[in-house]
Amino acid sequence: MRYRVFLDTNVFIYAFEFPESNSAAIIELLNDGRIEAVISERVLKEVHAYFKKFHDKDLASAFRNYLVRTCTIVLFSEVRNELAKYRNLIKEKDLEQLTCVKKLGIKYLVAFDRDFDQVEEYITPKSFVQKFELKAAASAY
Repeated sequence: MRYRVFLDTNVFIYAFEFPESNSAAIIELLNDGRIEAVISERVLKEVHAYFKKFHDKDLASAFRNYLVRTCTIVLFSEVRNELAKYRNLIKEKDLEQLTCVKKLGIKYLVAFDRDFDQVEEYITPKSFVQKFELKAAASAY
């Protein structure tokens, strides 16, 4: 079964910064076509900004291109009218992500972010990797 999952910003960052992490294993699943990744426009911007700030503009651009090629991107304009439904459930910085998940009926929101603890779709990278019966790294990310 190919899962359609929402991947939060930190999955991409941890995958790059920690190649032995559970997040890196998730990116391997994506690269192998075993999962379909959905991200929000905000995730795209956050990943690009992170790599531009902490690495360089070429790596940031390469990551942006990778995300555009491998992920379904939900534009802000597609969820703008539904944000109010979930505003009281989550911090503003995570609202777009949660709204995408709810609007599209995505079963898993993969992130390493305690702000999502009360969201039923939330799952850590480690728990998600274990669903594929892969050997999980010790860290939750």
